[in-house]
Amino acid sequence: MAIEYPWYAIVEGDDLEQGDFIEDCEVLVPQYIPDAPVENSTSSGQLIYQATAIIVTYDVIIVSQSCDLEQAKLDYVLMCPRWSYKAYAEQNDEFKKIERLEQIRQGKIHKYFMLDRYNDNNLSYEIQIVDLSQVFSIPYEAMKQIAKQRGKRLRLLSPYKEKLAQSFAYYYMRVALPNDIPRFEKTKESAIAKAQSI
Repeated sequence: MAIEYPWYAIVEGDDLEQGDFIEDCEVLVPQYIPDAPVENSTSSGQLIYQATAIIVTYDVIIVSQSCDLEQAKLDYVLMCPRWSYKAYAEQNDEFKKIERLEQIRQGKIHKYFMLDRYNDNNLSYEIQIVDLSQVFSIPYEAMKQIAKQRGKRLRLLSPYKEKLAQSFAYYYMRVALPNDIPRFEKTKESAIAKAQSI
């Protein structure tokens, strides 16, 4: 008998874990508006910027570590925005291509993480696309209250939660080598010859 590994559980209340869905979450997005040229600057045309912010509402998924959330070891909760695949494709024509969708599913496009669909217990979600390149933070206590107010929500389960954490970490710790090993050819003979010539 095959072992089932469900993607999600339904939870509610103010306890937080990595992989929790939070709907309609208001976040502050910083904006830097050019002000006036810097006086007495040695660089002509150098501008100073005024910092401000706008409020944007996203559906998000929490990416802070569960152990830190459970023990209240952090001041801010980190989260990334997510969209249904259909909504994301409406905004980005490239996501209407089945090849692009398959690359994200396979984890070949490190900026994105794909979450499976869900439909049960009056909650329904299409396949979700998480944008790992956008990270927002909300104070811990405020996030607990927001989660409590939202009622029932989805929580990503293991091992999918760990896969999300791995993808999030990998996106920010990638290293590009200035001189990489040349790509091996597809034929076995040429690959062996290249390895022997190193």
